Amino acid sequence: MDRLAFKCLKRFILALTLLILQCSCHLFFGAGDTLSLGVSLREKQTIISKNGTFELGFFSPNRTNNWYVGIWYAYISEKTIIWVANRETPISDMPGVFTLSSTGYLTVSDSQGKVIWSSNNTQHTKGSRASILDTGNFVLFGAQNTSEIVWESFGDPTDTRLPTMKFWKGLKLKSWKSSVDPAPGPFFQQMNPSPGKTDLQLQYKNIVPYYSTGECTGSYFTNLPGILYYSRLKVEFVVFSPTRMYYTYKLGP
Repeated sequence: MDRLAFKCLKRFILALTLLILQCSCHLFFGAGDTLSLGVSLREKQTIISKNGTFELGFFSPNRTNNWYVGIWYAYISEKTIIWVANRETPISDMPGVFTLSSTGYLTVSDSQGKVIWSSNNTQHTKGSRASILDTGNFVLFGAQNTSEIVWESFGDPTDTRLPTMKFWKGLKLKSWKSSVDPAPGPFFQQMNPSPGKTDLQLQYKNIVPYYSTGECTGSYFTNLPGILYYSRLKVEFVVFSPTRMYYTYKLGP
């Protein structure tokens, strides 16, 4: 083999090796929508919903020294966060680790291995895999019944309500403390806690609500009749009892 052919072969092998490494990194750290038991995410490693809309991983607000696990819109260049796991316990000493532990819980750990956040699984049921859905909901499926959802981010919201999310009486959306601190701020939204009431309220701290949507008629709120003119917005209110009910909405074609 002459020198020129040998150089070409070396370049080909190098390019092939880099391609394999790139594909491997993409396969294990940047692709897919699911975490399996024992699999972890670290800085710059994410999972993305199948439709490419939502992404989950570590982020730092405006390049502060605090790091969080969150969900954001994958296609918006300016990161728009819709959910935060460890909003009250940031990691200041990266690298942190987000993992589906061998015990079946989702956990966020700091560089010392200390668990600073974990999922509150239903009845302490062990999970087997966690997926970021096309709706933006991050769900943990059970180990015994693999179709059973034992924890979901929609059931532990931050400050954002997304289409198809069931906003149950008793849940709260809490504002960020500031633009760089996702810890709970002074403003929150909840369904009127009084039995039988269906209006959504905005409150500052624990003072009397300063805004109400009015009661829900089933398709719109009485103080928001304009909803009727948005044909794509479909409101649904489901009542099981005076204290157990939820509100949801969908975007139609």
